Amino acid sequence: MAIADPASANVAAAVPGGIRRAKSGTASEHQNALDGLRAIAAAAVLIADVAGATGFAFSGSPASWAATRGDVGVPIFFALSGFLLYRPWAVAALGQTTAPGLGGYLRRRALRILPVYWIVVAAALVLFSASHIRSAWTWAQYLLLLQNYDPHPWWAGTAAAGLGQVWSLPVDASFYVLLPLLAVLLAAVAGRGQADTGARARRLLAGIAVLGLSSYGFLVLAYRPGAAMPWLGITLPAFLSWFAVGMALAVVASWADADGEDGPVRTFGRTVASSALPCLLIAVVLFVIAATPVAGQEGIGIPGLWQAEIKTLLYTAIAVAVLAPATCQQMAVTRASAWLGHPVMKFLARISYGVFLWQGIVILELFQFFHLKQALEGGTFTTLGSVVVLVAVALATGVTATAGYYVVERPALILAHRNGSRRSGTDRAGPQPGQAGG
Repeated sequence: MAIADPASANVAAAVPGGIRRAKSGTASEHQNALDGLRAIAAAAVLIADVAGATGFAFSGSPASWAATRGDVGVPIFFALSGFLLYRPWAVAALGQTTAPGLGGYLRRRALRILPVYWIVVAAALVLFSASHIRSAWTWAQYLLLLQNYDPHPWWAGTAAAGLGQVWSLPVDASFYVLLPLLAVLLAAVAGRGQADTGARARRLLAGIAVLGLSSYGFLVLAYRPGAAMPWLGITLPAFLSWFAVGMALAVVASWADADGEDGPVRTFGRTVASSALPCLLIAVVLFVIAATPVAGQEGIGIPGLWQAEIKTLLYTAIAVAVLAPATCQQMAVTRASAWLGHPVMKFLARISYGVFLWQGIVILELFQFFHLKQALEGGTFTTLGSVVVLVAVALATGVTATAGYYVVERPALILAHRNGSRRSGTDRAGPQPGQAGG
């Protein structure tokens, strides 16, 4: 799950030297509506993991199918990463500013995702995989986010015990590393200085569309009948369409900034921002379709080729419907953006990365503490029992994630932005979207 973190802009308040508020609508402005989306996406992933542990995900009811599709939070996270991290490059490609520095960008990415992740990896391996902790290769795989690239791992499922949900982090990290190169290539496609802003934006969107469509071709390689290589299905090329959603929205938002207050693109953006309810209804309809066998079996399993293609397409469309109004919220203040940016949602967004990382360990520890068996071990739970487990896991994970945020994540964020300020020699207007979050 990735977790591009607009909420971490609040950390900049602790950076010496102060903060200047960015001009409304610019790439450096914090967008509150995105905080709520991160919190909701994290909750969806947590529900899916708990449903799998209790067996509720295999009960065959409409509610269990919906819980199974809680992994819809992943495309939302990936699209958020695409939007927040690519936007400074989109602004630069449209000729409005210079591109971000590569060294600072990579340093901030590393300080955002690695410190607390390394702690979680160490805890999970020591607690649940003691027989493998003497393997240098095991530590290298997990500490360097290489575990997805092992076609014959010693663990079952997507990762070692307590780390199953972390499969999405190597995907996100791959995108972080590849993004500067993609940005350079897309800028070349846009032809900076050779056309007006609108023409460059249209070229960028065309290039991003090609990037997104490449996922569907790659899925053929990963899941084609008779020669399937499922491990390829958890690598970056399989998910480029979800990142491309955010990148395209970044181009539209940057184009609207350059379009003027009454320009057609900005007018379109205000219309989208004001259409949160219709977009939500579209997302719900698409989610209902995804929560059927057409997008894969109930519970955890390897999909067939067409199931993988359809699920990727449906989740791409859901990400568009969910993110588009939120990414346009600086063009029109709406009730939806105010709710998504509520202080409670902002707090939940701040701890969402920790919730994502710690939930696997918390689930296993709670089951061991109360002498419960997971569904795959023969345990059975009623619907009420599954809800009780979900509440307990949510509370315990929330407490653990909050402690991790203030003890590890926040100090690392402050360090990242303090170093950036010192290197630039100037005060920053808060962290740029491409600098915030993991």
